[in-house]
Amino acid sequence: MSWFTDAPLEELLAALPSLAPPQASPNVAQRRVVVLGGSIGGLAAAACLHAAGFSQIQVFERSSSLLRAGAGIGLDDASVAILKGLGALPSVALQRMRWTEERTPEGRVLTRQPLPYSAALYAEVQHALAALLPEGCVTYGRRATSAEVQQDGTTRVQFQEGPPATCDLLVAADGPRSAFRQHFGSSAMRFAGYFAWRGKVPMNELPERTQAALKEAYPDFGNCLYFVHRPEGGQHAVLYGLGNGLVNWLLYENRPEPLAGPGQTVAAAPKHEVEQLKSTARSRWGEGFGGVIEATPEPFVNDIYDLQDPLPSFANGSMAILGDAAHAITPHMAKGSNLALHDALALAAAAAGAVDVPSMLQAYSEARTQECARCLLLSRHLGRVRSGLHPGCKSSPKDGVSFEALVRSSGMCARTLPTGELFLPVWDFLRSRLPESERGCFLRSEGTGLPRTLKRKADNIGHRSGMPMRIPPGAEPVQITCVNHISRETADVERLRRFYSTVLGLKAVRRPDFGFGGAWLEIQPGISLHIIELDPDKPTAQGRHPVQDADLTDAGRLPERFIRRSHHVALTVPDIGAAKASLEAHGVRYAENAVPGTSYVQLFFHDPDGNGVEIGNFDALL
Repeated sequence: MSWFTDAPLEELLAALPSLAPPQASPNVAQRRVVVLGGSIGGLAAAACLHAAGFSQIQVFERSSSLLRAGAGIGLDDASVAILKGLGALPSVALQRMRWTEERTPEGRVLTRQPLPYSAALYAEVQHALAALLPEGCVTYGRRATSAEVQQDGTTRVQFQEGPPATCDLLVAADGPRSAFRQHFGSSAMRFAGYFAWRGKVPMNELPERTQAALKEAYPDFGNCLYFVHRPEGGQHAVLYGLGNGLVNWLLYENRPEPLAGPGQTVAAAPKHEVEQLKSTARSRWGEGFGGVIEATPEPFVNDIYDLQDPLPSFANGSMAILGDAAHAITPHMAKGSNLALHDALALAAAAAGAVDVPSMLQAYSEARTQECARCLLLSRHLGRVRSGLHPGCKSSPKDGVSFEALVRSSGMCARTLPTGELFLPVWDFLRSRLPESERGCFLRSEGTGLPRTLKRKADNIGHRSGMPMRIPPGAEPVQITCVNHISRETADVERLRRFYSTVLGLKAVRRPDFGFGGAWLEIQPGISLHIIELDPDKPTAQGRHPVQDADLTDAGRLPERFIRRSHHVALTVPDIGAAKASLEAHGVRYAENAVPGTSYVQLFFHDPDGNGVEIGNFDALL
């Protein structure tokens, strides 16, 4: 038992700090603002800017009205603190969600750890934010189509219907299929390879037998976010309680093609598929959870997409982008609405010391792009792990150790709360209420930048690499016959393989079993591209083993053995023994690897600038 995880909701909310934007600089506060999009991101941006002192704000939403229903969402403590700071909490019925558990339908727990979350209905959060804005601020039924900067520096927005709008600051919050992402380094949407069945049902409408079975199988229901893994992989589910006694669930199934039509993500499921879902629910998910699925009146399907690549910037002159428009993300970190709320606060806070609108938006972009990129890629990674699409996870993880190892294999910090000065009060709240020994991998506060020790080493490397290399007299050069391959390391082998195969037409060739994931693609006869699964044991800034001074060589680099699973170029030599002798004569350090089941011997070393080089007897027979 811990106060952080088990305190009554009222006590949690009273102790949680409020996050409100500081007052905007007079240089920008009187500027005209147009926000495109009236979902949580757009309304939060307008509410935060209004709270910061902006007085001329217009929100344009393409839908005819606010949502009246909608699915459940998870709100992290930073987002709840923002809603508290804005005064929106009284209108939102929250449900504690202070634990997260990875488990099987039979009840075998893989891992369980504290979670700084509450659950809510999307529509209630949206309505609460809209209520904070002045009357007439939001206009419905207006779909924006384009924006153009005028000679006087203002921006004119065109709509599918109605007159244009002119502003000094444009915020694009028009959702995952944004019409304005092209202004920020456009990135296409990517189908994740699976869809979700979704549904919710009031607990009191479930049969008594189902209620009892659900509470027995999921004893912390109402205070836990459950991820349920089928043992064979390829299917997993999410189960949690919403405010007002609602049971919310999602069931993910792998599928090569999306179900919804072009440009859509949500669809009504065919009747026969709904019948099949319900008829197998109890056998696949147990009496409690299966009974919930059976009792859900109208489950629907939701194709899962995210942004193919993180945007390099969220600012372009007097235009900004936020929310799903900036970083459409898969649901596996429960981050979509949260990132939008964090963006909104950061955008308004950037106005505090701004000289003008462009400098304000640049400060906002610098505060958010790296964090959002990390969340986007980590959520993708978690989705692949839970769906059995990760190379190291073809079936359900067998225990918590293997699950956390798979999470760490992303090479990214897995924390779920945002860092930065704006959010320090939330971290202070966490540290005062939850001892570090009780936190799991999602509550570590490591940042995403390089540790100071590595930055210092990197600074020194620049000086060393500019020095001439000392060549011992009489040393013979290594004899090279040709380029053999170029390597690219990645956390997502299949995504990179698919890109080079479908976009560039490279053909797959046979690859020996190296003991880790990868793919070989032929560029031309004798020269190939080697895609290599990211090494989970390689020290990185945010990975399983954070880089320490002791990890580095005297030249401030990671040891040569890590080149094997990093970016490098590979060259063929006719005599591996002679190559070793030449490297040793030149005083070049190298790591050696014999490929199991083959005659190949690989030597790995750095050039003076720290680039990885591999040489090997690749002409030898397998």
